[in-house]
Amino acid sequence: MPDSDNSRSTDDDSVAQTNNGGEQLGLSEFRRRLVSLPTLAGLLLGLLILALLLQRFLDFEWDEFASNLSLLNLRLYAFAALCYYLSFWFRGIRWQSIARTAISKPGATDHRIPGVITLAGLILAGWFLNSVMFLRLGDAYRGWALAARTRLNFGGGFGTVFVERIQDMGIVLVLVVIAGVWALMVDGFAASGPLVDAAVGIAVVASALVGILVVLLVTMGTLGERIARLVPGRFQSHYLEFQSATLENVKGPRVIWQFLFGVLGWICEVARFYFVAQALGLDMALSIAMFAALANAILSTAPIPGGFGLVETGLIGILLLTGVSDTDAFTLTVLDRAISWVGIVVLGSIPFVYFAVKRPDAEEAAQPNEVPVGETGDEEKWRP
Repeated sequence: MPDSDNSRSTDDDSVAQTNNGGEQLGLSEFRRRLVSLPTLAGLLLGLLILALLLQRFLDFEWDEFASNLSLLNLRLYAFAALCYYLSFWFRGIRWQSIARTAISKPGATDHRIPGVITLAGLILAGWFLNSVMFLRLGDAYRGWALAARTRLNFGGGFGTVFVERIQDMGIVLVLVVIAGVWALMVDGFAASGPLVDAAVGIAVVASALVGILVVLLVTMGTLGERIARLVPGRFQSHYLEFQSATLENVKGPRVIWQFLFGVLGWICEVARFYFVAQALGLDMALSIAMFAALANAILSTAPIPGGFGLVETGLIGILLLTGVSDTDAFTLTVLDRAISWVGIVVLGSIPFVYFAVKRPDAEEAAQPNEVPVGETGDEEKWRP
């Protein structure tokens, strides 16, 4: 009978080994939570919210809904989906740059960073988990998956994901302000008081999130050593790498390029919503499509599976404020969420299963677009 060490090495659900022997996560934990009672309860709650909207608050007509679907321009709808999934490539480039910065330390030149395709697949797999599980555990999965493929421990891997969130919130805040000015000054929505209130509300939420993240960064930068001393010994190495990965990625010239690819990713999301509206035959201002896409992103950060119920309510509310009819607002929301949520659940399960079967040890052979730390990476190829 094999000893316990050999059993763990051959077990498909075994944990990924980190370099310093800290706390580790296993794929079995993520798989177990996929069909947990809280997940099923969250989905049921979302269905109840949508049913309440249809029954009590919307003047909804099923015949009109069916007519809208029959007239859908499938080519434009497919283009909207293509725009959305293109965003994962841009995000993969950005994550590679963030990971390279986190790993670029003396003595790390022999370690390789996963290629853009692998990282984009891991992002899609992480979003899949966020779409079907509570507490956004897909972010933890991505930190674990990066640690399993690099010299980082889980804290360092999760730190790179945290940096993404910091950058995304900053980008969202800027885009919300741009969309607000555009809607009021160019698209003529200045007379719509409720829409102005909604725009201010979105900006306030985005500003609050950015403010919280800035406070966390300042706290880590000024009190990092004191905080580390308060962390239990077995977690200290994880906290220190988390702090290092975070702080190293908020300074230096690479931040500009990371923000650039982050912006391109968000533009793809705005394009998705805009072209879904065009496929439905709705005359939608680009500023409103930007508002809707950004509101979708903010609401989906709620720690419930895919923000189901909350996102739909918010999107329908914004569309109603712009003069879209109840049935059209519901149809547009359903079609958009079919790409940004249902599509993620279906397509995101593919890389999740693939990476679950293909162990990180098998990825030691360099991929065509893998780069050693310190060499020119993908984001640098695209510099003007």
